[in-house]
Parts: sequence; structure tokens; C-alpha cells
Amino acid sequence: MRKFMVIPLAALLVLAVAAPASAGPNVSNSSGSASTAQGSWYSDAGGVDTYGSLNAWQETGSPTVFLDFFEESGRYVDCTPADGTDESFGFQGQYRYGYGEGTFSIGRGSANAQASGTMEIYTTAIDDCAGSYLESEESGVAVSLALTATGSKVMERGTGSFKVPGEFNSHSSYSTTYRTAAGTATIGGDEIAVDGAIGKVSWRDHNNG
Repeated sequence: MRKFMVIPLAALLVLAVAAPASAGPNVSNSSGSASTAQGSWYSDAGGVDTYGSLNAWQETGSPTVFLDFFEESGRYVDCTPADGTDESFGFQGQYRYGYGEGTFSIGRGSANAQASGTMEIYTTAIDDCAGSYLESEESGVAVSLALTATGSKVMERGTGSFKVPGEFNSHSSYSTTYRTAAGTATIGGDEIAVDGAIGKVSWRDHNNG
């Protein structure tokens, strides 16, 4: 059974760059909420492991929809030379990732979700046996995500803290409400069956020191 987290990479990036409201010298507070949807996939067809995800994220009150994509495809092979010296194994395959903006909507009760837009996608083709690492870039790649909820609502809450006595302390909390989902992701015309989640997340952070 796979477990899907409803805070995708885009969410972490947004939180990382969000400017907190100052509450005094060396004190900061920040809070917010967002809608999110994500689709993930995995295949081992032909002995090649492929896994990836396409995510959409929109902070409450913001017109901007962030999209992010990642996929790894390949396998580990025996790179040992024919003479048997220097026994080794290496990866043959590729990594792809991309970021972009687009549109995003969630149906009532998180019953469904749709997202679409364009991305800059970066690919690294790797052959460890040959020592080959080729990088390429695609601009304006069309992507889309369509999900339908498959489960009832799930609610999660969590808190965290970090403290250096007399120097620094921080406290954070989050809550999410989401539904598991299934549907399709399309990356540059390639349609992929996905599992995932549709939901909302809110957070609050305090730092002092």
C-alpha cells in the first residue's frame, strides 16, 4: 500500500521563500493555507523501474498556480569489464524534472481536481558504465493532471519544534484535509495512469532568535 503526502515539492518551495511578518527584533511569524493535488506513478515494465509525480499547488489568495514534475527511469547493470577487473555496477537511464505555472481547480468536497500548464523540463541521460552524462532542456512542454477522489476525507495534524537554549527556538504546526484519488497525468502528450491525493493544507511557523 502506498502512502501519499499532500504537501508536494512545490509546497516546500513556497514555504521556503515565503516572507514572514515581523513581530519584533529577531522574531518572525508566518502562516498560510493552500490547495494541492498530486499524481504519482510507478512501473517496472521490461525490467526498467520508472517512477514519478506531477503536482499542483495554489496558495490561498494568490492567483499563481505552481506545477512541478519529476521522473526517474532506468536500472542498475553490471559494468564489470570483460576481463573481470574492476568489478562494478552502475545506473543506466534518465532523470527528468520540471517547473512551471498554469491553472488549477478542485471540485466541491475535493471530489475531483484538474490542473494544466507548461513547463521547462530538464533531462539528464546517464550511463555509468560508459561514464556518459548528457543534459538537455525542453521549453513550453504542455502538462495536465486530472484526478477523481477514490476515498473519504482524511484529516492530519502535526507540530514540530527546535531549540538552542538561549540562542534560538522555533515552533511549527500544520493541518491537512485530503482524499485519495486516481486519474491521469499528461507530460508532453504522453498519458500516464496515476494514483494520488486532492486536498488542502494550512501551516503556522514561529521563530525567535
